[in-house]
Amino acid sequence: MPDFPIIDTHLHVWDHDRLSYTPFKSQALTRRNYHVEDYRADCGALDVEAMVFLECYADFTPAGGQYLEEIAFVEDEARRDPRIKAIVPMAPLEWGERVLPMLEEMAAKHPTVRGIRRIIEFDDDPRGLALSEAFLTGCAQLAKLGWHFEINVNHTQMDIVRAFVPRLPQVTMILDHCGKPGIAEGALDQFRADMADLARHPNLWIKLSDLPIEADWDTWTDADLRPFIEATLEHFGVDRTIYAGDYPICLPATSLERWVATLDRAFSDLGLSETETRKIYRDNAIRFYRLQL
Repeated sequence: MPDFPIIDTHLHVWDHDRLSYTPFKSQALTRRNYHVEDYRADCGALDVEAMVFLECYADFTPAGGQYLEEIAFVEDEARRDPRIKAIVPMAPLEWGERVLPMLEEMAAKHPTVRGIRRIIEFDDDPRGLALSEAFLTGCAQLAKLGWHFEINVNHTQMDIVRAFVPRLPQVTMILDHCGKPGIAEGALDQFRADMADLARHPNLWIKLSDLPIEADWDTWTDADLRPFIEATLEHFGVDRTIYAGDYPICLPATSLERWVATLDRAFSDLGLSETETRKIYRDNAIRFYRLQL
């Protein structure tokens, strides 16, 4: 384990009594509630100094959603655990310029909001959404507030990301979960090509998380994940790579402690210095999410 406190930049909590999450009801993991107390218990020996909440795909329609309600719910969680220092909610960026008043309300009333995630992966038409003029215009509004956009796709959709990122050089972005690479499918060559292409854009960062989830849950080893960790760092370097846990989504494949131990071994074998390791586990998160610690 790191001998310094780390920052977890991808925490999910949800409550079916507060909000509606229809897709969650069909899965054993997600049909129960998860609160910050569950996270605290499952951290084990990890010393976590701060967390960033990521939206949980609460139900929405073309006309509206539970965007502000989810922020209020997370603020209640943060009152019980003030280590939740930043919130990344969902917003209907596909509204184009019409989304700006909602974003401005979030900024005025909820100062811990740092950016927006509107999941591309689960849309009925991921390419049509991400590359539409309305969506691109909505994303561009984030720059007016100094906010970033979080990209959530899987490895079969990375061609969309490679077309999307160059369209918005003025918007800071981060690719969640390394783009969910095809580890179980052995898609390492594709991953290396995607990383090499995307790392050319200085406004894009990457979140080192969820690799166990993309491998075989029951049998993965360090050797399965190591090439993907190496490729991430080879192309994005230690200055644009940020650690995350993705709790509780990670739980079918790993504990938080095991994931960190896996990264520890990789960083050591790759010869990272303590300063470089601190950047990935902590310092980069403070910079990217503008955390007040």
